[in-house]
Amino acid sequence: MNEKRFREIYEQYYRLVKSVAFSVLNDYDFAEDVSQEVFLLFSQKVETLKEEYYNQWLLVNAKRKAIDFCRKAYQVHEVAASMCFDEDGGHLDNAAEWLGDVKQNFFEDEIAHKITLRELTGKLFEDLANKNSEWYEIMMRTVVEGESTEEVARALGISIGNLRAKKHRMKKWIKENFREIYEESGLFH
Repeated sequence: MNEKRFREIYEQYYRLVKSVAFSVLNDYDFAEDVSQEVFLLFSQKVETLKEEYYNQWLLVNAKRKAIDFCRKAYQVHEVAASMCFDEDGGHLDNAAEWLGDVKQNFFEDEIAHKITLRELTGKLFEDLANKNSEWYEIMMRTVVEGESTEEVARALGISIGNLRAKKHRMKKWIKENFREIYEESGLFH
């Protein structure tokens, strides 16, 4: 398959693959990573697939990769493996048990962190919408949906300079009203 055709397929199915991964992971960045892995695998397998099955193959593999990602704690494995040795380089007797505890604690901490972050982010978006609906729309379009400054300004019918001024005021309001809450949550050190 040539590069042009691969790009067409990528553009056609990328959002779908990413949404499937996100539905499993509930994390934008992880879904992005999984999507990239799926398309990398697809590029290696494409010659063995019939075109009418591309959609199904991509969806099934996106879900599988996302589930695999949930099952494996890549960061924990790397860190914990290096910590399974004592100071003399000898293997710790209870390394498997300790590693299990580390994994469990990691996942519990990660889940608690994500729940707290979602609650705070949800409150921020809700308060932002109540304070100024235009600020809310700017935030959603630029940060969440990733639209460019030019696209957002054009959609709102304002100049780029005006949009930047609104974003500056919005950021200032967010800092004034949410800095203490985020700092107290312990999410950001």
